[in-house]
Amino acid sequence: MLFHTFLFVFLAEMADKTQLMIMALTNRYSVKTVIAGMILGVFAISGVSVLAGDLIGDLIPMRLIKLAASAMFLFFGLMNLRCNDSEEEGHHFALKIPVVSIAFTFVVAELGDKTQLATVALAADHMGEHLPVFLGASFGLILANILGIFAGKLIFSHLREDTVKVGSSFIFFLFGSLTLFEAVPGSTMIFIVYSTVLILCAYAIYTISRRHANMQ
Repeated sequence: MLFHTFLFVFLAEMADKTQLMIMALTNRYSVKTVIAGMILGVFAISGVSVLAGDLIGDLIPMRLIKLAASAMFLFFGLMNLRCNDSEEEGHHFALKIPVVSIAFTFVVAELGDKTQLATVALAADHMGEHLPVFLGASFGLILANILGIFAGKLIFSHLREDTVKVGSSFIFFLFGSLTLFEAVPGSTMIFIVYSTVLILCAYAIYTISRRHANMQ
């Protein structure tokens, strides 16, 4: 059961939005920080899925989960456009806040996702094998996302810094926007206004951050 769950979750996670999100985070945080946050999030979501996955939908409305995930995606996208002021500041963030925020974002992004639902279903079908399902799902998610982390690092190392910032932020904006409009469907006009505001905010943050960095 462990290998069956591992293989199923690993394949389902490949090219999933969570993997792409984790890949994009390697642009802002160190590999160790992203891996630590991802592993913490994996154990949390796998534990919840195996033990109480069938209760999540009853306790927390899916619309609220999607709104929270969207907010986190958009937040990371905007913050990713900021220039790092110094190595010291980067290490300060990497050692404290990001591990928890990455883990939280991972959990929120996985709630209602196909890998989380698959883990819930496997745990429900094999009531006496919760530990193998938990370990299989956890190892599958960890391996898939570690591959994504190193793939992201390899890709970003061959690109200009500005290209990396814009590209990784685009990933966050894309999934954040898609998740938002899944939770709150709107008209074409609302989508146009939303897109315009998002682009202007992103441009303002990026421009101000670059000016601040050049003045130092």
